[in-house]
Amino acid sequence: MILYFAYGSNMHPRVMAARCPGARAIGPARLDGWRFLINKRGAASIWPDADQAVYGVLWWCNPGHIQALDVYEGVRWRNYFRRRLIIAQEEGEAGAFVYTGSRHMPGVARPNYLLSAVIPGARQFGLPSGYIAYLESWLPRRPLGAQGPGRQYIGRRRPVRFPR
Repeated sequence: MILYFAYGSNMHPRVMAARCPGARAIGPARLDGWRFLINKRGAASIWPDADQAVYGVLWWCNPGHIQALDVYEGVRWRNYFRRRLIIAQEEGEAGAFVYTGSRHMPGVARPNYLLSAVIPGARQFGLPSGYIAYLESWLPRRPLGAQGPGRQYIGRRRPVRFPR
């Protein structure tokens, strides 16, 4: 089995069940020395920052799950890079695969992405309330009376290729 650290929509069990059937959540974990951001594509990413930490969920995956995640994350087209980084948990530290984005310019989050996958996943695994508030701070500001997201985020069915 392979350890995988999720910090975006893959924290949510519903999303992981669709992408990696049979993957098992271990629990909350922390990646020190990195900062969470929403990139120009509106998706979660992380960027090195010695003074910050990214919270997420550690999963047990098999090699087929990692291959599927490579496809979903667009590794082939360099949308994300798969790295092995040290993750901290209550029981200690361990090496795990993490996907880091290739684009680090901050963007605007897709509300349905954050509200139906990222934030509920963070809450379900009991990530720190201050960190959940930080995730919520990425939501776009809406005028009073504006409609919220209408559909749940279930993830892309296939990777999106972005021009360089």
